[in-house]
Amino acid sequence: MIKSIYFLLLILLNTITFSCSSEDNSESEEIELTQNKLVKIEKVNDTFKANYTYNSENRLKNWTGTQPNFSYEIELVYDANKKIIENHYQETGSRTYTSDTYFKYNNDNNLISYDDVNLTYNGHVITATGTIEGHQNATIELETNNVGLITKLTENDNYTVFDYNLDGNLTIAKNYNNNDILLSTYTIEYDQNINPFYGQMKSIYVERFIEFFYPFEGIYIGGFEGYSFPFQKNNIISISENSTEFVSYNYTYDTENYPLNVNENYSTDIYEFNIAYYD
Repeated sequence: MIKSIYFLLLILLNTITFSCSSEDNSESEEIELTQNKLVKIEKVNDTFKANYTYNSENRLKNWTGTQPNFSYEIELVYDANKKIIENHYQETGSRTYTSDTYFKYNNDNNLISYDDVNLTYNGHVITATGTIEGHQNATIELETNNVGLITKLTENDNYTVFDYNLDGNLTIAKNYNNNDILLSTYTIEYDQNINPFYGQMKSIYVERFIEFFYPFEGIYIGGFEGYSFPFQKNNIISISENSTEFVSYNYTYDTENYPLNVNENYSTDIYEFNIAYYD
């Protein structure tokens, strides 16, 4: 169950900070937020769960988590344009830890700074500089397609190309060295049902992408705490590295095809949790 635990720890660490796309997504986001059910709780057991509450516009407002040795709370603050401008994180348990992240946007509604990271835009190229994921004086480039999805991440000594299907789900990631030699290929497969976490937090997409994919070490999205990276329209059913599947997800759905029970299978290890919704 090592990989499952790693997934959980990685996702939890990624909840500590949260970035941006343009205002063009606002109308589609409104439709998605009114059509989707709202997740109330993800639960492994009474000591391992995540609870969610929302504001009057069905946007995620508070996220509280309980784990065997600690608990945490995340509060998201929105501006008048419905973009996330503050993320407040507090952890209690064997230690007490707090983190406050503030997001600034330009007149085009593009994120220009958070924490010690600055972002500049030139057409479809986003350049991030500063202390990025603990790497000081770092510079990376992100290239986007016509709908704002990131299609290439260029680091100092390698780059990764990302492909998407017609629904906007990430399906392939290929990592190359600077001599254009392919190092690894990841593929993701999906079901045809709605991901209940999809449609939230689109204004922080760029920051979330950096959080999960820089430096590129593989694909670790999906599973417990679905709001950590809620940008896939459908539910992940498998992830493979170089044609070898290393994780799969099996779902039990309700009558509206929303997942109620999730089984994550890594090799012979199975990790299970339930999802409940607001009425």
